Amino acid sequence: MGVKILLSRRTSDVKKFVKFCEGDFGRKVLRREAHYLRNELRGRKMILDIGCGIGSFEEMLPELNITGLDSSEEMLEEARRRSDKKFVLGDAEDLDFPDRSFDAVFMVTTLEFVENYEKAIDEVARVLVPGGKLVVMTLNPESKYFKDHVQNEDSYFRKIKHTNLKEIERCIQKLFVASGEYFLGIQGVDVFDNNDKSLAALYIIKGIKA
Repeated sequence: MGVKILLSRRTSDVKKFVKFCEGDFGRKVLRREAHYLRNELRGRKMILDIGCGIGSFEEMLPELNITGLDSSEEMLEEARRRSDKKFVLGDAEDLDFPDRSFDAVFMVTTLEFVENYEKAIDEVARVLVPGGKLVVMTLNPESKYFKDHVQNEDSYFRKIKHTNLKEIERCIQKLFVASGEYFLGIQGVDVFDNNDKSLAALYIIKGIKA
């Protein structure tokens, strides 16, 4: 693939993401996710956002000390335009931080796209202090929202690598005291509280490092 074509696709991905985040539906989704994260991360002093994208949560949660990490420099360039938080280029499977650097880590629709999620979870545990908190929001393949979107040939949902959420949860439970719950009902353009796996767009796994 030529460099120009690759850069064009990456720029296109950023534009699509910006369009979603700035649209009415995207804002409704992000507000609910941000509200959830605010409640879960309140009181945490050093927080890492793995797969931060364009920095939406850094922008929406200015009161939290968040470092955003992403594997796309194009996404990070957009994130830096939106927030004055710290943003770093990095790999979820090989975090370039010392042991015990953070007291909380969150990932929003990221872990299920990572090639080796087991290694990513090991890395999260390494950079967290004892008692550190992990919040993982994954797409729920059982939801109508997911099933509708995955039929679209251009949907990034098609890039998902792992759909066995219980397997991911069991892997997290090896290093964390963790449990999961369904969250964020979506039907058409309506966004609402719901924990029914057929309507909840996300499955959230929360854990405390043992």
